[in-house]
Amino acid sequence: MKLIDGKMIPIIKAHAISGHTRINSEDELFGDKDGLALRIMIDIFSERGYHASVDVHRMDVPERINPDTWEIICRTKKVYRIESTTRRARSAGEIERGGS
Repeated sequence: MKLIDGKMIPIIKAHAISGHTRINSEDELFGDKDGLALRIMIDIFSERGYHASVDVHRMDVPERINPDTWEIICRTKKVYRIESTTRRARSAGEIERGGS
């Protein structure tokens, strides 16, 4: 809830008139094995009147070079792309109250 109310809702408020928001997050909370955190977030968004979807974008990020083989050693970076739309454009006040 802290992540949603503290980080995501302010972004959604800023886009309230258009009714469409895209949020990128690298928060490790979403990286749980069974996807529970993502399912809970989608459920909370749905309860508040949003249509939400999440796409996980994985990319290799170079970390170091093996000096013996010149092999580039990479780590996988996960970016959670959260897209939210409302059934209709809402005012910032309606978003704060959770009303529809």
